[in-house]
Amino acid sequence: MKPQYLLLLFLLNQSCDTNETSVTVAFGSCNDPEYNLSVLPHLSNALDTADYMIWLGDNVYLKNDEWKHRDSIEAKYSAVFEREEFQEVLAKSEHLAIWDDHDAGPNDCSSLSEGLDLTMDYFKYFWKPSYSMPNPKSYYGSKTSHDGLVEFFFLDNRTFKIPVDSAGATLYGAEQLAWLDTAYTSSSAKIKIVLMGGQFLNSAQTFENVSIYPEERQRIIDLLSNSSGIPVVLTGDRHHGEISKLITDNGKSIYDATASPLTAKSFPHHEENNVYRTHTNTTETNHFGLLRLNFQNDVPKTIEIQLIDGQNEVLFSLRETLL
Repeated sequence: MKPQYLLLLFLLNQSCDTNETSVTVAFGSCNDPEYNLSVLPHLSNALDTADYMIWLGDNVYLKNDEWKHRDSIEAKYSAVFEREEFQEVLAKSEHLAIWDDHDAGPNDCSSLSEGLDLTMDYFKYFWKPSYSMPNPKSYYGSKTSHDGLVEFFFLDNRTFKIPVDSAGATLYGAEQLAWLDTAYTSSSAKIKIVLMGGQFLNSAQTFENVSIYPEERQRIIDLLSNSSGIPVVLTGDRHHGEISKLITDNGKSIYDATASPLTAKSFPHHEENNVYRTHTNTTETNHFGLLRLNFQNDVPKTIEIQLIDGQNEVLFSLRETLL
C-alpha cells in the first residue's frame, strides 16, 4: 500500500478515536427585575445553546413578611417570572436552582427564622427539582449529567444555618456536610460543580462569605482537594461578580465563579481583599455567567468561565487547558 494511503488511514483512525463532548452552563443570582433587565436578552440568546441555567439564589426578593404567607410567596414568584422577559428565558434550556436568604425569608435569615417551611415548599413547587433529596425539609442533593461526566451538588445555606455569633454556629449543618462528604467522595464525575449561595473562595471575612465560617470552609476545601475530579464552585449573593482560583497544597485547582446581580442593584467591592481573585476589581454592573467545559474521550480538556454584561460584553474571563 502506498505511503499516502497509510497516512490517510492513520488520520481517519485518529479521527474516529476522538470523542468530543461539550457542556455549557449559564448561571446567575440576585434577581430583582425592578432595577435592570438589560442582561436578559443576552442570557436568552446564550440559552439557545446552553445545557443548563443555574439560578444561584435570591431568585426572588421576598419583602415585608411575604415569607410568612403562601399566597404572598406565590404572588411574588408570579410577579417576577410571569413577565414576558422571564417567560422567554424559562422556555429555553434546563433550569436548576438553589436558594439564598431572599428566597427563604428575611435578610441573612437562618434556621431560626420564621417561614422557612413555607418558602421551601414553594421553592420546590416552582423549580421542581428532579434529583433525589435526602431530607424532605431541604433541597440538597446531587444530579449527574452527560453520562456521568459532570455532577452538580446543590447546597442549602439557610435550612441548617446557625448564625456565626451563636453557640453551635454552622452554615450547612452536620447532616448536610456529612451527606456532602459521602456524595462528593463517591462521585466518579470528572467535573464536580458545587452550587452555593455565598462566595466560597473569597478570602475576605465579610458579609455572608463562607470564610466567616473558617473551619467549615476549610473542611470543604479539603474535601474538594482530596477527592477525584475537577472542582468548580458556582456562587452568587454579593451583588458583584468575580472569578477566583485556589491551588491547594496538593496542586489541585479549585475554581469559584460568582455571578451577581442578574437584575438587582449592583454593589461593586473593588477594594475587598480577595487574594484568590484572578483579575483586578469586581464587576460593577448586571451580568450573568457562562461555564464551558470540553472533554476529549471523556477526559476534561478545557474550562472557560465568562461574566457577561447587559451589552453582551465579557467583563472577566478565565480559560485553562486541563489535559
